[in-house]
Amino acid sequence: MMSISLPRCPYTPSFQSSAATPRSQQKTKTLAVRNCGTRPKWNNFPMNFTIDEYLAQQNRLALLFRLVCKRRLLGDKDIGQVVAPIKELFDAMADPSKCTMTFAAYQVVRKPSGKPKGELHFSYKFSDKVTVSQPAPPYAPLLYAPPPHPLLMYAQPPYVQPTYAQPPYAPPPYDPPLPPIAPPPHGYDYTPSAPPE
Repeated sequence: MMSISLPRCPYTPSFQSSAATPRSQQKTKTLAVRNCGTRPKWNNFPMNFTIDEYLAQQNRLALLFRLVCKRRLLGDKDIGQVVAPIKELFDAMADPSKCTMTFAAYQVVRKPSGKPKGELHFSYKFSDKVTVSQPAPPYAPLLYAPPPHPLLMYAQPPYVQPTYAQPPYAPPPYDPPLPPIAPPPHGYDYTPSAPPE
């Protein structure tokens, strides 16, 4: 049984709780309670969470209750939240060997301001230890070679092995220059080989 005591709220409160583990976050959500005034109650609404006892003993797990006002026109409104450390709940049990119901009450705190806004009363019990199978490890992502650089997409010249021979022969020398030609003599003379007709 869960009940909360809040200041006057004309809206429909509902809550969400979660027990977070490093691997996953478990959540459950109740149905909205209508026409409840300032004392909404959720009777017979069991919630089951799997808790890592090692992390709980290190005070690294908590039960988070989020109280939300369901409104049709203006959207949902956060009323506040309750954080109940699992280690505190475990230590508060009268006899941990027996699976009996234990009652707890925590103060509802407004989210932005941190001011108290009522109390949340709930009962809980821890069941026997269960073995949880470990999830299969995820496959490594497939890695592909990056695309080649655009300049490297063109054909590359073939690789030439270095040689250890003698240096190549020198090219043959040029022919010696021709002697200078004298300009034609004065009075250019033209002798035709055939008479003109």
